[in-house]
Amino acid sequence: MTTAEQPSAVLVDEPDDIHWEVPYFFHSLGVAMPEEERAAHLAEVSAEIWSGGTAYQRDTVAQWYGEIAADAAEDGAVYCGLSLMGTEDDRITSATLVILAEEADTSDPEVAAAALVEVLSLDPAHEVIRTEVSCGPAVLVLSGMVLDLSSQTDGAGPARLELAQAEVYIPVPGTGTLVVMRISTPSLPEFPDYVTILATAADSVRYRRPGEPEAAEVTLPQQTRITEAFG
Repeated sequence: MTTAEQPSAVLVDEPDDIHWEVPYFFHSLGVAMPEEERAAHLAEVSAEIWSGGTAYQRDTVAQWYGEIAADAAEDGAVYCGLSLMGTEDDRITSATLVILAEEADTSDPEVAAAALVEVLSLDPAHEVIRTEVSCGPAVLVLSGMVLDLSSQTDGAGPARLELAQAEVYIPVPGTGTLVVMRISTPSLPEFPDYVTILATAADSVRYRRPGEPEAAEVTLPQQTRITEAFG
């Protein structure tokens, strides 16, 4: 992918004292916005991404983005973003990134990670990997799914959509917060690249204890370290 070589990032909204970064090529779908503001935001995002399209195409895409954002907001997501990138063979590859911050006992992150491994391994469709990120233990889950689109396409498009998905669960030490980052893509050849991108975001999670000054700048880890951390 042409933009995955530059792991730059932008800050997004997070819970108090827990911070992370999202690679700059993800466009936020505004899950934290009121619905009326989100609609205007998505219209702007659609116009930016599909500047060469027709008004009808941009409106249709904006509506689709709105459905993705609404589903993420219903799940309690604090961030949802979309990425569209070009490949060396002139294809378009896409992915969605969803981030949740859930209440959990993280007083002992090692115990929390072990419990996550046990629970998540119950699903035979999951490949569960215990790993490490900058702030401590984490659990990576790789899976795939097939979506039935026959009721939505009316024969005008593919009846099924294959998705590859990677999730990382991070029990942030001493915060009572489990950060979950989920990246999904129908672009199966680029899935390893997206796992690396997810690792970049996961490795940027950090906790600033009360009274500590906020770091002026966070340098994202190099891709060699990210790849090693996620196996």
